[in-house]
Amino acid sequence: MAELSPLSQLQLLGQQLEGATEGQETDGNGPLAQARRFLFNYLPQEPSVPYRADDLLELLAPSPHVHHSWAGERELLLEGLRLLQQLWQR
Repeated sequence: MAELSPLSQLQLLGQQLEGATEGQETDGNGPLAQARRFLFNYLPQEPSVPYRADDLLELLAPSPHVHHSWAGERELLLEGLRLLQQLWQR
């Protein structure tokens, strides 16, 4: 099977994240972890991003001081994926 384009990967991750449950994150490779890696890989590469992109990356970065609920982190990741999709579809 051919490798998916980044835009196709983004759309697939968004769909998986929409239907994800907290129980899928037990092995550290669930939809949240995959979406986080994707955003941290692609969003910083964009030459021009809205301020919210920087805020999202800061909020999602691992920190001993900030802990989000699973649902809260899921919403931040979905917002980041939507923002990246908008940038790519310009």
